[in-house]
Amino acid sequence: MLYILLIIIAVVALLVLLTVWGCAHMAKKVLHPVSKRKALDVWPDQYKLTYENIYFKTQDGVLIKGWFIPNDQSDKTIILMHGWGMNRGDVFKNTYFLHDLGYNLMYFDFRALGESGGTVSSIGYLEVKDLQAAIAFLKATRPQACASIGLYGISMGGMVAICEAAQNPEIKCVVAEASYYSFRRVVSRWAWVHKKVPYFPLIPIVLHYMRRYLGANPEHYSPKYNIPKIAPRPVFIIHGRYDNLVPAAQAKMLFKRAGEPKEIWLVPGAKHNKCAEVGGFEYKQRLMNFYKKYL
Repeated sequence: MLYILLIIIAVVALLVLLTVWGCAHMAKKVLHPVSKRKALDVWPDQYKLTYENIYFKTQDGVLIKGWFIPNDQSDKTIILMHGWGMNRGDVFKNTYFLHDLGYNLMYFDFRALGESGGTVSSIGYLEVKDLQAAIAFLKATRPQACASIGLYGISMGGMVAICEAAQNPEIKCVVAEASYYSFRRVVSRWAWVHKKVPYFPLIPIVLHYMRRYLGANPEHYSPKYNIPKIAPRPVFIIHGRYDNLVPAAQAKMLFKRAGEPKEIWLVPGAKHNKCAEVGGFEYKQRLMNFYKKYL
Protein backbone atom coordinates (compact mmCIF):
# COMPACT_ATOMS: atom_id res chain seq x y z
CA MET A 1 0.00 0.00 0.00
CA LEU A 2 2.80 2.41 0.89
CA TYR A 3 4.57 1.50 -2.36
CA ILE A 4 1.45 2.39 -4.42
CA LEU A 5 1.05 5.66 -2.51
CA LEU A 6 4.65 6.59 -3.23
CA ILE A 7 4.13 5.87 -6.92
CA ILE A 8 1.01 8.07 -6.98
CA ILE A 9 2.89 10.90 -5.23
CA ALA A 10 5.77 10.55 -7.67
CA VAL A 11 3.45 10.64 -10.67
CA VAL A 12 1.59 13.69 -9.34
CA ALA A 13 4.89 15.45 -8.61
CA LEU A 14 6.10 14.68 -12.12
CA LEU A 15 2.89 16.02 -13.65
CA VAL A 16 3.19 19.20 -11.58
CA LEU A 17 6.81 19.66 -12.66
CA LEU A 18 5.90 19.10 -16.31
CA THR A 19 3.03 21.57 -16.04
CA VAL A 20 5.23 24.24 -14.49
CA TRP A 21 7.95 23.61 -17.09
CA GLY A 22 5.37 23.85 -19.89
CA CYS A 23 4.02 27.14 -18.55
CA ALA A 24 7.52 28.58 -18.21
CA HIS A 25 8.27 27.49 -21.79
CA MET A 26 5.06 29.11 -23.05
CA ALA A 27 5.92 32.36 -21.26
CA LYS A 28 9.34 32.40 -22.93
CA LYS A 29 7.85 31.63 -26.32
CA VAL A 30 5.45 34.55 -26.09
CA LEU A 31 8.18 36.93 -24.93
CA HIS A 32 10.74 35.69 -27.49
CA PRO A 33 8.64 35.51 -30.70
CA VAL A 34 11.39 34.45 -33.11
CA SER A 35 8.85 32.92 -35.48
CA LYS A 36 6.86 36.18 -35.50
CA ARG A 37 9.68 38.30 -36.94
CA LYS A 38 8.91 38.64 -40.63
CA ALA A 39 10.61 40.57 -43.41
CA LEU A 40 9.20 43.77 -44.86
CA ASP A 41 7.32 43.30 -48.12
CA VAL A 42 6.36 46.90 -48.85
CA TRP A 43 8.15 50.27 -48.99
CA PRO A 44 6.80 53.81 -49.35
CA ASP A 45 8.40 54.41 -52.75
CA GLN A 46 6.13 51.71 -54.15
CA TYR A 47 3.34 54.18 -53.42
CA LYS A 48 5.32 57.09 -54.87
CA LEU A 49 6.08 58.52 -51.44
CA THR A 50 9.46 60.01 -50.59
CA TYR A 51 10.80 58.58 -47.34
CA GLU A 52 13.85 58.48 -45.11
CA ASN A 53 15.21 55.42 -43.31
CA ILE A 54 15.58 56.28 -39.64
CA TYR A 55 17.47 54.61 -36.79
CA PHE A 56 17.50 55.34 -33.08
CA LYS A 57 18.15 53.59 -29.78
CA THR A 58 15.85 53.16 -26.83
CA GLN A 59 16.75 54.03 -23.27
CA ASP A 60 17.66 50.39 -22.66
CA GLY A 61 19.87 50.20 -25.77
CA VAL A 62 17.65 48.49 -28.37
CA LEU A 63 18.17 49.63 -31.97
CA ILE A 64 14.88 50.62 -33.60
CA LYS A 65 14.47 51.02 -37.37
CA GLY A 66 11.74 52.84 -39.21
CA TRP A 67 10.64 55.35 -41.86
CA PHE A 68 9.91 59.04 -41.80
CA ILE A 69 7.69 60.25 -44.62
CA PRO A 70 7.96 64.04 -44.72
CA ASN A 71 5.38 66.55 -45.78
CA ASP A 72 7.23 69.82 -46.24
CA GLN A 73 4.06 71.85 -45.84
CA SER A 74 3.24 70.46 -42.39
CA ASP A 75 4.45 70.82 -38.81
CA LYS A 76 2.17 67.97 -37.67
CA THR A 77 3.19 64.33 -37.40
CA ILE A 78 1.31 61.07 -36.89
CA ILE A 79 3.31 58.19 -35.40
CA LEU A 80 1.84 54.86 -36.50
CA MET A 81 2.48 51.57 -34.70
CA HIS A 82 1.90 47.94 -35.62
CA GLY A 83 0.77 44.98 -33.54
CA TRP A 84 2.45 41.86 -32.15
CA GLY A 85 3.76 39.61 -34.92
CA MET A 86 3.50 42.45 -37.46
CA ASN A 87 5.91 45.05 -38.82
CA ARG A 88 5.72 48.65 -39.99
CA GLY A 89 4.86 47.62 -43.54
CA ASP A 90 1.65 45.96 -42.34
CA VAL A 91 0.31 49.15 -40.81
CA PHE A 92 1.72 51.37 -43.58
CA LYS A 93 -0.42 49.74 -46.28
CA ASN A 94 -3.63 50.81 -44.57
CA THR A 95 -2.63 54.29 -43.37
CA TYR A 96 -0.25 55.90 -45.89
CA PHE A 97 -3.18 57.88 -47.36
CA LEU A 98 -2.98 60.16 -44.30
CA HIS A 99 0.06 61.78 -45.90
CA ASP A 100 -2.24 63.36 -48.49
CA LEU A 101 -4.04 65.21 -45.71
CA GLY A 102 -0.87 67.18 -45.04
CA TYR A 103 0.79 65.19 -42.26
CA ASN A 104 4.29 63.87 -41.74
CA LEU A 105 4.14 60.14 -41.06
CA MET A 106 6.50 58.13 -38.88
CA TYR A 107 6.59 54.33 -38.80
CA PHE A 108 8.91 52.03 -36.88
CA ASP A 109 9.27 48.37 -35.98
CA PHE A 110 8.85 47.47 -32.34
CA ARG A 111 11.71 45.61 -30.68
CA ALA A 112 12.12 41.93 -31.63
CA LEU A 113 9.91 42.45 -34.67
CA GLY A 114 10.48 43.59 -38.26
CA GLU A 115 13.97 45.03 -38.74
CA SER A 116 14.46 46.32 -35.20
CA GLY A 117 16.88 44.80 -32.72
CA GLY A 118 16.13 42.99 -29.50
CA THR A 119 14.82 39.53 -28.71
CA VAL A 120 12.09 40.23 -26.16
CA SER A 121 8.58 41.33 -27.13
CA SER A 122 6.52 42.13 -24.04
CA ILE A 123 3.17 42.80 -25.77
CA GLY A 124 3.28 46.43 -24.76
CA TYR A 125 5.19 47.04 -21.54
CA LEU A 126 8.69 47.37 -23.04
CA GLU A 127 7.35 48.71 -26.35
CA VAL A 128 6.36 51.96 -24.66
CA LYS A 129 10.12 52.61 -24.42
CA ASP A 130 10.31 52.22 -28.20
CA LEU A 131 7.65 54.89 -28.72
CA GLN A 132 9.30 57.21 -26.22
CA ALA A 133 12.58 56.84 -28.11
CA ALA A 134 10.77 57.57 -31.39
CA ILE A 135 9.29 60.79 -29.99
CA ALA A 136 12.66 61.87 -28.58
CA PHE A 137 14.31 61.16 -31.95
CA LEU A 138 11.64 63.13 -33.80
CA LYS A 139 11.99 66.15 -31.50
CA ALA A 140 15.77 66.08 -31.70
CA THR A 141 16.12 65.66 -35.47
CA ARG A 142 12.94 67.20 -36.87
CA PRO A 143 11.67 69.79 -34.39
CA GLN A 144 9.83 71.58 -37.20
CA ALA A 145 7.52 68.53 -37.47
CA CYS A 146 6.60 68.46 -33.79
CA ALA A 147 4.08 71.27 -33.40
CA SER A 148 1.39 68.61 -33.03
CA ILE A 149 1.90 64.86 -32.57
CA GLY A 150 -0.88 62.32 -32.96
CA LEU A 151 -0.71 58.58 -32.40
CA TYR A 152 -2.19 55.59 -34.17
CA GLY A 153 -1.74 52.04 -32.94
CA ILE A 154 -3.21 48.70 -33.86
CA SER A 155 -3.52 45.83 -31.36
CA MET A 156 -0.33 45.98 -29.24
CA GLY A 157 0.41 49.34 -30.87
CA GLY A 158 -2.93 50.62 -29.62
CA MET A 159 -1.98 49.68 -26.07
CA VAL A 160 1.34 51.51 -26.46
CA ALA A 161 -0.41 54.61 -27.85
CA ILE A 162 -2.84 54.72 -24.92
CA CYS A 163 -0.13 54.17 -22.33
CA GLU A 164 2.18 56.88 -23.70
CA ALA A 165 -0.60 59.43 -24.23
CA ALA A 166 -1.70 58.93 -20.62
CA GLN A 167 1.67 60.18 -19.36
CA ASN A 168 2.73 62.52 -22.17
CA PRO A 169 0.66 65.72 -22.47
CA GLU A 170 2.39 66.56 -25.77
CA ILE A 171 0.29 63.91 -27.52
CA LYS A 172 -2.71 65.68 -29.07
CA CYS A 173 -4.94 62.71 -29.96
CA VAL A 174 -4.99 58.90 -30.13
CA VAL A 175 -6.47 56.30 -32.44
CA ALA A 176 -6.43 52.83 -30.86
CA GLU A 177 -7.52 50.00 -33.14
CA ALA A 178 -8.11 46.45 -31.87
CA SER A 179 -6.45 47.34 -28.57
CA TYR A 180 -6.77 44.93 -25.69
CA TYR A 181 -8.35 45.87 -22.35
CA SER A 182 -5.85 44.22 -20.03
CA PHE A 183 -2.61 42.26 -20.34
CA ARG A 184 -4.00 39.33 -18.35
CA ARG A 185 -7.04 39.05 -20.59
CA VAL A 186 -5.14 39.17 -23.88
CA VAL A 187 -2.61 36.51 -22.81
CA SER A 188 -5.31 34.16 -21.59
CA ARG A 189 -7.41 34.73 -24.71
CA TRP A 190 -4.43 34.20 -27.03
CA ALA A 191 -3.57 30.95 -25.23
CA TRP A 192 -7.12 29.68 -25.62
CA VAL A 193 -7.65 30.78 -29.26
CA HIS A 194 -4.30 29.49 -30.52
CA LYS A 195 -3.39 26.65 -28.14
CA LYS A 196 -6.69 25.73 -26.44
CA VAL A 197 -5.02 26.28 -23.06
CA PRO A 198 -7.62 26.86 -20.31
CA TYR A 199 -7.20 29.77 -17.93
CA PHE A 200 -7.11 27.77 -14.71
CA PRO A 201 -4.71 26.51 -13.49
CA LEU A 202 -2.22 27.15 -16.31
CA ILE A 203 -2.48 30.84 -17.26
CA PRO A 204 -1.75 32.20 -13.75
CA ILE A 205 1.49 30.20 -13.85
CA VAL A 206 2.33 31.52 -17.33
CA LEU A 207 1.66 35.10 -16.16
CA HIS A 208 3.87 34.51 -13.12
CA TYR A 209 6.80 33.54 -15.31
CA MET A 210 6.18 36.45 -17.67
CA ARG A 211 6.33 38.85 -14.72
CA ARG A 212 9.48 37.11 -13.53
CA TYR A 213 11.22 37.29 -16.91
CA LEU A 214 10.28 40.96 -17.43
CA GLY A 215 11.01 42.04 -13.89
CA ALA A 216 7.70 43.92 -13.79
CA ASN A 217 3.97 43.33 -13.87
CA PRO A 218 2.68 44.34 -17.36
CA GLU A 219 -0.89 44.22 -16.07
CA HIS A 220 -0.31 47.57 -14.34
CA TYR A 221 0.31 49.17 -17.76
CA SER A 222 -2.91 47.87 -19.28
CA PRO A 223 -5.11 50.28 -21.29
CA LYS A 224 -7.93 50.01 -18.76
CA TYR A 225 -5.78 51.86 -16.22
CA ASN A 226 -4.38 54.42 -18.66
CA ILE A 227 -7.17 55.46 -20.99
CA PRO A 228 -9.00 57.57 -18.34
CA LYS A 229 -5.83 59.70 -17.98
CA ILE A 230 -5.85 60.87 -21.63
CA ALA A 231 -8.84 63.24 -21.33
CA PRO A 232 -9.45 66.03 -22.22
CA ARG A 233 -7.45 64.95 -25.30
CA PRO A 234 -9.54 62.91 -27.76
CA VAL A 235 -9.48 59.13 -28.23
CA PHE A 236 -10.93 57.17 -31.15
CA ILE A 237 -11.46 53.45 -30.54
CA ILE A 238 -11.83 51.25 -33.63
CA HIS A 239 -12.59 47.56 -33.21
CA GLY A 240 -13.82 44.63 -35.23
CA ARG A 241 -17.27 43.52 -34.17
CA TYR A 242 -16.20 39.89 -34.74
CA ASP A 243 -12.70 40.14 -33.27
CA ASN A 244 -11.89 36.62 -32.09
CA LEU A 245 -8.74 37.54 -30.11
CA VAL A 246 -9.93 40.71 -28.37
CA PRO A 247 -13.73 40.55 -28.16
CA ALA A 248 -15.61 43.75 -29.03
CA ALA A 249 -16.92 43.84 -25.46
CA GLN A 250 -13.42 44.90 -24.37
CA ALA A 251 -13.54 47.87 -26.75
CA LYS A 252 -16.83 48.91 -25.20
CA MET A 253 -15.31 48.68 -21.73
CA LEU A 254 -12.35 50.80 -22.83
CA PHE A 255 -14.70 53.35 -24.32
CA LYS A 256 -16.66 53.52 -21.09
CA ARG A 257 -13.49 54.22 -19.11
CA ALA A 258 -12.26 56.92 -21.50
CA GLY A 259 -13.02 60.56 -20.83
CA GLU A 260 -14.48 63.04 -23.30
CA PRO A 261 -14.02 63.71 -26.14
CA LYS A 262 -14.16 60.14 -27.37
CA GLU A 263 -15.44 58.13 -30.32
CA ILE A 264 -15.94 54.45 -31.01
CA TRP A 265 -16.59 52.48 -34.18
CA LEU A 266 -17.29 48.76 -34.11
CA VAL A 267 -16.68 47.64 -37.68
CA PRO A 268 -19.36 45.15 -38.80
CA GLY A 269 -17.95 41.83 -39.96
CA ALA A 270 -14.33 42.65 -39.07
CA LYS A 271 -12.07 40.27 -37.16
CA HIS A 272 -8.83 41.10 -35.35
CA ASN A 273 -6.63 43.55 -37.30
CA LYS A 274 -9.04 43.49 -40.26
CA CYS A 275 -10.92 46.75 -39.76
CA ALA A 276 -9.20 48.53 -42.66
CA GLU A 277 -9.86 45.69 -45.10
CA VAL A 278 -13.51 45.36 -44.13
CA GLY A 279 -14.18 49.04 -43.48
CA GLY A 280 -12.81 50.17 -46.85
CA PHE A 281 -13.63 53.76 -47.78
CA GLU A 282 -15.52 54.39 -44.53
CA TYR A 283 -12.43 53.36 -42.56
CA LYS A 284 -10.32 55.96 -44.39
CA GLN A 285 -12.99 58.62 -44.07
CA ARG A 286 -13.39 58.15 -40.33
CA LEU A 287 -9.63 58.28 -39.75
CA MET A 288 -9.31 61.40 -41.88
CA ASN A 289 -12.21 63.13 -40.11
CA PHE A 290 -10.76 62.38 -36.67
CA TYR A 291 -7.29 63.72 -37.42
CA LYS A 292 -8.68 66.73 -39.30
CA LYS A 293 -10.79 67.62 -36.29
CA TYR A 294 -8.25 67.07 -33.53
CA LEU A 295 -4.76 67.27 -35.03
